[in-house]
Amino acid sequence: MNAPRTKWIFLLALLTLFAGVCTCLADTPSPEAVAKWQHLSDAEKAALRKRYKAWQSLSEAQKQALRQKVQAFKALPPEERQRIRKNFQRFKSLPPEQQARLRKRFQRWRELSPEKRRRIRRMFRKFQNLSPEQQKELRERFRRWQQLSPEERRAVRRQLRNRGSNR
Repeated sequence: MNAPRTKWIFLLALLTLFAGVCTCLADTPSPEAVAKWQHLSDAEKAALRKRYKAWQSLSEAQKQALRQKVQAFKALPPEERQRIRKNFQRFKSLPPEQQARLRKRFQRWRELSPEKRRRIRRMFRKFQNLSPEQQKELRERFRRWQQLSPEERRAVRRQLRNRGSNR
């Protein structure tokens, strides 16, 4: 799963988490809302109460930011919203360890500088434009690189720098 897709998955997770809560914020629930509430199972009601408590614990700035994200999501074309929902469901069906790994990757991505993200996206586009054989070769090189010890990697980098400066 690529990083931009992961970003949307987490955005959708947040939206899903708070979407039900946002509609519960009115002082007087509508008759439709009351009817929907009455048809929920006890587990669903408990989950909504938990979400509502989470919502209440947010600062006003956080609530406003989430409201804006909900509006941005609603403004997307229906097929894009459907794709995001589908990706979110796929994420939720992953084992917890895999979800944790994706969350960690997403957090690392968010911590990158904008320039580094641009560079990675550019490299990814270049990779996508390679032939399948070239992609396979690059993956194999990367696999071999990962198997090197840190000392071996430093030595290879040194050799490459020396080779570059001798030209």
